[in-house]
Amino acid sequence: MSADAKKVAEELRAQLPEPHGPVLPSDRQRLLREHLMNEIHQVQAAKAPKSARPRRHRGWYAVPVGMVAAGALAFTFLAGPGQSGSGDTGYHFSAAPVVKVEVASADGVGALMENVAQHAAEGPATRVGKNQFVYVRSHYSHMQADVGNPLKLKTYYRETWTSQNPEKVQSRLKQPGDDIIWSAPRAGEEGYLEHLQNQTYAALLALPTDPDALLTKLRADAAYSGSSDQWLFEYVGGLIRENILPPETGAAIYRAAAKIPGVVMVEKAQDGDGRPGVALARTDERTHERKELVFDANSYDYLGLRSYLVQDTELGRKGTVTELQAVLDRGVVDSRDETPEK
Repeated sequence: MSADAKKVAEELRAQLPEPHGPVLPSDRQRLLREHLMNEIHQVQAAKAPKSARPRRHRGWYAVPVGMVAAGALAFTFLAGPGQSGSGDTGYHFSAAPVVKVEVASADGVGALMENVAQHAAEGPATRVGKNQFVYVRSHYSHMQADVGNPLKLKTYYRETWTSQNPEKVQSRLKQPGDDIIWSAPRAGEEGYLEHLQNQTYAALLALPTDPDALLTKLRADAAYSGSSDQWLFEYVGGLIRENILPPETGAAIYRAAAKIPGVVMVEKAQDGDGRPGVALARTDERTHERKELVFDANSYDYLGLRSYLVQDTELGRKGTVTELQAVLDRGVVDSRDETPEK
């Protein structure tokens, strides 16, 4: 990496949360990552001979990094950053593993997601009331940038309580060193409020169940974050990862996901805890990062996700893991202080 590219990377890295701070939502993490890669590529392009410099489309540049990073401030601390007496923060850092880039193909996507959809449709209808919360506990890892050094993964357990009435009652995120309540949307943030409301159980229940009509609706909802097919794929992944889906809606979402341009099936996949499965995946054309939504190959339950680079980039070499998740528990609770009964 050139000195100029390192300088840009350092400046952008300074806008990320501190290692002990709260984790940004996945869409905002992705904006920061893409912006970082774009800045590095522009520095490199500026040094290239004019005849060799490609024309760049910059429409996706619309959300400034400063605005994205400011999202990290939209919360209230219940327990501030800190360490236990042993000095263990609960975060663990390790070199990002390098995995084999498995064969992926569009063949089989339809059959896979039809099996997942049928499993969802036959599942129990776990209703979530307006005054309740969806609880999810995950084992999670995400990349920790350290410019000039190998990429590291930051690993920890996290719990989320997602409010079904985001206009009046806020969601909670608990992770090592932090226990935070996301602030209510403020005046002028109607788009953000609508984004939160679109992910409640009531809103999911009202979605169309025809896959084509649903895909159109999801694309419109995903436009809050971005308009590309990758944004759509990650938006759908977000609905799957930390929600409880009504059976018919879940089935329709899985069938719609199979229609997103560029999706492939990966037969040999693993979630964040190494549990084997089969994945619906898509590679981001800008960052060359493949994101896999991993399902159990027999039960078709959602297990978690794995993301890694499919070619050498400034971020790391081919196969470098950038994000992991394993869902460990999911349920409905009546307050932000409860966990599901075993």
